[in-house]
Amino acid sequence: MRTILVTGAAGYVGGALTRRLLDQPETSVIGVDFCAMDHGAEGVREIIGRPGFTFVREDIRNTDAIEPLLERADAVVHLAAIVGDPACRRDPDETVSINIDATGRLIDASKRHGIEHFVFVSTCSNYGVSDTSTLVTEDGDLNPVSLYAESKVAVEKRLLENGDLPATVCRFATVYGVAPRMRFDLTVNQFTIEALRDGVLEIYGEQFWRPYVHVEDAARGVQLVLAKPDVAVGRVYNVGDSEENYTKGMMYELLKERLPDLEAKWVSIDEDPRSYKVSFQRIADELGYETTWDVPRGMDQIIEYARLGAFPEPKAPRFRN
Repeated sequence: MRTILVTGAAGYVGGALTRRLLDQPETSVIGVDFCAMDHGAEGVREIIGRPGFTFVREDIRNTDAIEPLLERADAVVHLAAIVGDPACRRDPDETVSINIDATGRLIDASKRHGIEHFVFVSTCSNYGVSDTSTLVTEDGDLNPVSLYAESKVAVEKRLLENGDLPATVCRFATVYGVAPRMRFDLTVNQFTIEALRDGVLEIYGEQFWRPYVHVEDAARGVQLVLAKPDVAVGRVYNVGDSEENYTKGMMYELLKERLPDLEAKWVSIDEDPRSYKVSFQRIADELGYETTWDVPRGMDQIIEYARLGAFPEPKAPRFRN
C-alpha cells in the first residue's frame, strides 16, 4: 500500500486529484486542508469516510501536526497555498507565511521523514511576460510579475537547487472546468457563467495569451508524475497542451458560437501585463501525457451543469478565492 499526503486536498484541484488517487489500487490518501475559506471542505466532503482516505483539518503552518502525517506517507503532493494574484495581494504577509515559509518547513520535514517523492504544484504564471511569437518551455526565463508567482518561483528554486529531496515541479496552465469544489474566479469558468447568465462580458486585455488546462487533466498530470518517479524526479513539467493557448478575445468568439446573443464590452487595462504561450511538449515526450479536454468542451460542460441548476449562486464567496 502506497500512502500519498495531499495538502490542499479540499481545494479546486485537490478534490479532483484525491478522488483519482483513491481510485488507484493499493493507494491510500491523507488529505490535509485548513478549510478556512468559504468553501470549507467542499472538495472532499462527499468522500470523507471512504476507505483509504484520511482527512485532517489542519494548517500546514502547524509543523507539529504535519510531522506525524509525514511519518505515514511515502509521497507528498503540495497544493496548499494562497492561490491567485488577487488573493495574494489581499494579504502579502500571510501569503509569504503560507506559500514560502510553511512550504519550506514542509520540505525540510519531508527530508527528515524520508519522503520518496515530493510533487510541488507551481504555475505557468511564473513566465510572466514572454515573447508570444514562440512557445516558452520549462527552460525559458522566469519573469514573475505578481507575489503569487514570486512565491512559486522561490519554492521551485529551493527544491531544484538543493537536490536532496526527490522532487518534481508541475507548472499548471490556468485551470478550468467543473470540479467538486467549483471556482468562478478563473477565466474560462468566469467567462462562461457570466456569458450564460448576463449575456454580456466585460473583457480586459483581450490580446494577452495564456495556456489553459481542465481540472481533471491537471489532476491526471500529477497522477502520472507520481506513477513515474524514475523519470519525473528532478524534472520540471508544464502541465497542459500546446494547442490550448488562447487569448480572451478568442474565448469570447468561442462563447459567441454557443451563445449567439452574447455581447462584449472591451476595456483597455494595463494592470495585468502577463502574456505567454507555453509549450507542453516535455511532459508529452517524457511521460506520455495527453490532455482529454479542450476549452470549447470545458465551456460546454459548464453551460450544461449551469442549465441543470448546479450553480444557483455563482457569485457566492464559496466559488472564489
